[in-house]
Amino acid sequence: MNLSTPGDGLFETHVTWEEIEKDMQRELKTKAFFGPKKTAKNLADGIGYMSRIVLIEPDWQNADKQLPRRFVVKILTQLIMVKLSTDMGCASDFPENFDGPLKKAHNTEVFVYDYLIKHAHGRVPIPKIYFMRKFDESNTIKGYIIMEYLESVSIGFHSNVTINSVKEVFSAIAFMEAMSLRFTSEERSQLTTTFYQKFYEQMCDDNVMANSIERLRTIGNGKLSEKVDNLEKIAKGIMDPVKIDRLANDLGMRRVLCHGDLWTANVLWEKNGDEDLRPAAIIDFQCAHMGCPASDAVIMILSCLNGEERRKHWKELLKHLHDKVKKEVGSTEMPYTLQQLEEAYCQTLPFMGLTFVPFAVPVLDKMSEDAVNEEKREMFEALMEKTEYILDDIVSFHERNNSMKEEQKF
Repeated sequence: MNLSTPGDGLFETHVTWEEIEKDMQRELKTKAFFGPKKTAKNLADGIGYMSRIVLIEPDWQNADKQLPRRFVVKILTQLIMVKLSTDMGCASDFPENFDGPLKKAHNTEVFVYDYLIKHAHGRVPIPKIYFMRKFDESNTIKGYIIMEYLESVSIGFHSNVTINSVKEVFSAIAFMEAMSLRFTSEERSQLTTTFYQKFYEQMCDDNVMANSIERLRTIGNGKLSEKVDNLEKIAKGIMDPVKIDRLANDLGMRRVLCHGDLWTANVLWEKNGDEDLRPAAIIDFQCAHMGCPASDAVIMILSCLNGEERRKHWKELLKHLHDKVKKEVGSTEMPYTLQQLEEAYCQTLPFMGLTFVPFAVPVLDKMSEDAVNEEKREMFEALMEKTEYILDDIVSFHERNNSMKEEQKF
């Protein structure tokens, strides 16, 4: 048995009802047990790629104290990735090759949550964690995290938030970055410094990227075909994860703790007044690593803002992040300057924009098929517009970066 084979547990994983029940009984110090009306619902269908996110309603029996009516179990699995990799044209040995990195990613998330619980003191919003099980030599197929269920506003690929909402996320990220400057050598060793090489060389090789770009050409009756032509000419030169992993060093920036996958769906949002949303929790730290401070900023800005807002406000948002980090570090030396952060953003955007494509294509495909009413059409058109802007900016920032290189400014 392994993570890419279906199991007898929840949603074909290897984690069972009985194990979750025992974990919760132990952690909550209760003798109550799950009842006959217990339910499990998959919350991540079409959203996550490395985990089942299962909403549990345990139907507690003989409750001897106040117990959570609902909670979430995040279970690592390759089942979703196997299907996605087939759709994307990955090599047939992809699941086997990705097994080790996936388990490492889960253990990384456990480390980050544990550190934030002990040291962040609420400055980085995260769900309450009930229990976490890591992979090790004696446990090779059951990695999971049990956490509280938070009511939140659903934000998908097509959705946008306000500038103020992004700033609130950046305030939390600033604390994380400053906090990581105090990591011991042992703590730093828990986090990779070559995340993009290990992940994207598996997920986005030349064949995968070529297939994704070609599929993008046909979406929306060929609306993106001209932009796809421009992208095809430069894609191979952009897909350089080694460059992204070493960017902090090349620019003279200190490496900091990066979330690594800080797109819209990995923030649980709650309403803040009539229009704004604010982060109720930042989740999914599987891709956390010690890297370039611009990587999280680029992913958040690309995924959370429409094209016009992004182009207008990216420097303002980076200044907000820089100012917050400066406040957090106090008298400690800053890990980077604002100029370095802006340059890192420009150097990183083409790569991050390009890695958006393989994940956006299946969503756009499904949306185009489902666009049978006005609401669905609006969602599809919103994501198409966001994709158009990203494709244009991949090209323009790539040209800008090449120009800087020729002038020997980078």
